[in-house]
Amino acid sequence: MSTPVVLTSSENPLGNLPSLLAIRDLRRRLGRELRGRSVSQDEVVRILQFDPLAVVRGLRAASAPIFGPAVSGWSVRSMASRLGPALSRRLLKTPTFGVAGTTALRRLWLHAIATALAAQDLATQTGLVDPEEAYLLGLLHDLPMWLALVDEQSPKSSRTITPAEWIAHWQLPANLVALFEARSAPPGHASVERPTDATALVFAAELLAELADFGHPDDDLEPDAAGAVLAAADKSDLVAAQKLRRQVEGSLRAFGLDPTLPDVDPDEDHEPRLHAGRQHGELHDVVLSVLGCTRSESYRGIVTALTAAGVRYGGYDRALFVRWDQTSARVLVRSKADSSARRLVTTMLVPTPSEVAAMRQALLEERPIRIGAELGQGEGILAALSTDELLAVPLNRAFETPGFLLLDRSLSAMPILPERDVSMALTLGMTGSLLIENLLLRRRRQRAQKFALTDSLTRLFNRRMGLVTLDQELARCARSEQSMTVLMCDLDHFKQLNDSHGHLQGDLALRATAEVLRQTLRRSDTICRYGGEEFLVVLPDTTADEATVLATRLFTAVQTRGEELGLPVTISIGLTNYRTGDSVESILQRADHALYASKDYGRNRFSVDVEGPDEVVAGVR
Repeated sequence: MSTPVVLTSSENPLGNLPSLLAIRDLRRRLGRELRGRSVSQDEVVRILQFDPLAVVRGLRAASAPIFGPAVSGWSVRSMASRLGPALSRRLLKTPTFGVAGTTALRRLWLHAIATALAAQDLATQTGLVDPEEAYLLGLLHDLPMWLALVDEQSPKSSRTITPAEWIAHWQLPANLVALFEARSAPPGHASVERPTDATALVFAAELLAELADFGHPDDDLEPDAAGAVLAAADKSDLVAAQKLRRQVEGSLRAFGLDPTLPDVDPDEDHEPRLHAGRQHGELHDVVLSVLGCTRSESYRGIVTALTAAGVRYGGYDRALFVRWDQTSARVLVRSKADSSARRLVTTMLVPTPSEVAAMRQALLEERPIRIGAELGQGEGILAALSTDELLAVPLNRAFETPGFLLLDRSLSAMPILPERDVSMALTLGMTGSLLIENLLLRRRRQRAQKFALTDSLTRLFNRRMGLVTLDQELARCARSEQSMTVLMCDLDHFKQLNDSHGHLQGDLALRATAEVLRQTLRRSDTICRYGGEEFLVVLPDTTADEATVLATRLFTAVQTRGEELGLPVTISIGLTNYRTGDSVESILQRADHALYASKDYGRNRFSVDVEGPDEVVAGVR
C-alpha cells in the first residue's frame, strides 16, 4: 500500500500564483481605474471574469460539500452569488507580486478571456449551453496548461504532482472535468460553425481566439499549419475574429487592463478598494475582541466571538467551531464564520486517520497544529471543507467532548505559517477556553443558587425567598405608597388526602396546585411554598379589590384541577393588603388570621382582612 502524499503550502499552485490580477502592473492598472469608486457586486463579478485562477479558487470554495451537494451549470456569477459579496471581494484581495517570465502567463490569460467571450457569443447563437456557463468553460478550458506554467514559476520540490492530479484533488464541477478530459484527446472539432455540444463549442471558440491573434504562449503551429488554419477559415470566421478582438480589448479597457496601452506610474502602487475586511491584528486586539463576550450567558455568544476574531484578526477566510466526540471519532460542526450567509448543510464529519492523529496531538500538546490534506483525499474534514490545509486550535482539552477552532485560507490561498500564525491562534484558543470554563462555573453557581432558593417538589420559590421578596416589597411600598396584597393559601384536608390516597398522590396535589398558581397569576407576582401545604403569594401594585378577583379564580381553578385528577383538592385563602408601618410579621399575621377564617367558614373559599386588625370578611363560594 502506497504512502499517502501529504500536501505542503509551497506545492499548492493556486497559492504560488493566487491571482493573475495580483501581478503588479495589472494591479496598478486596475487600481487606477477603480480609485475613488465604490465597487458594486456586479463589477466584482466582471473583474473576476478576467481572473481564471481566482475563479478556480472560488469554485472550489463555493462547491465545498459542507455547504451542500454538488451542482452543475456553474458560472462566475452563480459562484459569486453563492459565496456572497465579502468572499467574492476577498478572492481579489491578494498581495501584489512580481513574477519572472510573465509573458507566457499574459498570453495564456488573453487567450482564456478571448475564448471565454467567443464561447459566450456562440452559446447565445446556438442555445447549446447557458452563455454564462459557456464563458466559465472558455475561461478555464486551459487550466492544465495554467498549472503547468505556474509549476515552472514555483520552487522545485522533491516530487512532481501533475495538473491532472491537482484537478482531481480539487473536486471541480463535473462539466469542467469533462472538458479537460476531452481536451486531452484529439479534438476532432475543426469548424467554428455548428458545434454540437459544450466541448465542441469551446473548441470552436478557441479557434476564433486563434484567428483573432490570441494564441497559446507555446503555440507550436508550423507556418504551414498556421496557414492551413487561416485557409480553412471563411470570410465570416475572419469577420467574427475581428469582432472578437475588439470585444476583448473593449472589455479589458473598461477596467484599465487594455494590453495595447502603455503602463504608467510604475512606482505608484494603486490598490483596488474592494473592502474585503480587515486582516491580521495585534494579540491584544484579539484578546479584547473575545473578552467583549465575558458576560455571555450562552456558548453561542463565546463561539461567535471566537470565530469572528479568527476571520477578522487572523486573516483567515473561514473559522469553524467543532466538537470532537473521541469515542465515535465524529466531529460535530456547531458554528462557522466566513463573512457570508451560507448555511451549513453537513454538520457531522468523519475525520481521516491522519486528521484524528493530528487532533490528538494538538490536545496532548495543548497547541494549534497545521493539518495538511492528502493528495486525492475525498473524505474527512479537509475534503468536506474543500481546503488543502487548516489550523486546528484545541479548546477545553479536559472536557469529555473537547472543542476545536478550525481556521483556513482556502479562498485567498495564502499559506498557514506556524511561525507567524500559531501565536495568534494559541492566544485565541486559550482565551476561548477560559471563557467557556468561566461560563460553566457561572452556570454551576446559578444552579446552586436556584436550588438554594427554590422548592424541589413544586419548583416554586421556597419560604426563604418568599420572605425576602415580601420584605423588599414592603420597603418599596413604604417609599412609594403603592398598593400591595398578600395571599396565604392552604390545601384543605391535606393530611386526610395523604392518608387515604398515599403520599405520591399528595405530592401530585401539591405540584398541581403550584402549577395552577403559576398559570393564574402574573409573572411579576411572587409565589412560594411557605410550609408543608401552605403557599405565600405576594401581589405588588395590586389593590384588595383586584386581589379578590384573583383569589376567586384561584380557589375555583384549584378545585377544577383536583376534579380532573380525581383527587379532593381544594384550597382556602387568606387575603390582606399593605398598611402603613407594616412589617413582615404583621402582614403575615393578618393573612394567616384571614386564612383561618376561611377554614372556619367551611374551606374552599377566601377571606379578607382589610378593614382593621379584628375585622374579617369571608369570601363566597
